[in-house]
Amino acid sequence: MIAKNLRPILLTLVVLLVGCGQVPDYILSDTLPPVDKTRKAKMLSAFFGLDDGLTQRARLIWRKAPGKDGMPIVFSHEIDPATLDATDFQVKTQKGEIREVEFVSYKPAVEEYELRTLLLIGKYGEYPDNEPVEVEIVGELKTRDGQEMKGQKIAVTPLLEGPFISYAEYFKIDDEYPYVEKGNGCDCPKAETAVVVRAVWSGGVRSKEGKELGDAELKHFHVKLLVANDTIVVNPFQLADLGDNENNIDLCIKQAGIPISVRADEKIAIDPNDDLNPDTEREIISRW
Repeated sequence: MIAKNLRPILLTLVVLLVGCGQVPDYILSDTLPPVDKTRKAKMLSAFFGLDDGLTQRARLIWRKAPGKDGMPIVFSHEIDPATLDATDFQVKTQKGEIREVEFVSYKPAVEEYELRTLLLIGKYGEYPDNEPVEVEIVGELKTRDGQEMKGQKIAVTPLLEGPFISYAEYFKIDDEYPYVEKGNGCDCPKAETAVVVRAVWSGGVRSKEGKELGDAELKHFHVKLLVANDTIVVNPFQLADLGDNENNIDLCIKQAGIPISVRADEKIAIDPNDDLNPDTEREIISRW
């Protein structure tokens, strides 16, 4: 595992040197969660996030990205970088046209254990007359634990629908965890946090005012927690993994127990197209 004191430095290099070839544009953990081997890998969501709407900022991901469509794909498992290529995917439109993916990237979700989200960049159809409706894996794409993904298909969430929680897991911050104490993407406070619930949204989210999710949204996240033989519902006391413009939001939970599910109230978050989220709930699995 990457030394804890080096991880923030490497994350900074990922941002500064993207596209220059000195470092990869993602960070691989050197351990794989054992639970992956007991679950079948699948696509969980394909989100038509922006129609011709990627901004100049997206040049940090790919120099030809501005003005193109962005479509995040969330998987149940992390994807093996050695098998990843834009030609692994094809997109079908309402009119039955097949569109190619021009570029694929893990960015901006590039930290350890985040490599289950891919951003597909290209021209996938036009709202409202010919939106993309399906993504299919046509190449030899594999998960990090070796499962084949070829042949899987998933329906695309339309442009005007809001973001939702695609995947959720929980873990504890132990001595082996690659902890980031401060800065963009930093972790939950170590001393106060009994367990972390990671909510992976279908696409990047911000508060409905356009700012980072924060204290105002805490009461709108509800985590069902198994404590001994009882089930209770708690709110996070803090949100973490913020400020890095991606779709992973960590909920810091003070109460000890086993998280079972997470729900977010409607209309607390927007996607890059300014669409508000529906009431959204997801079962939580253990990372380990």
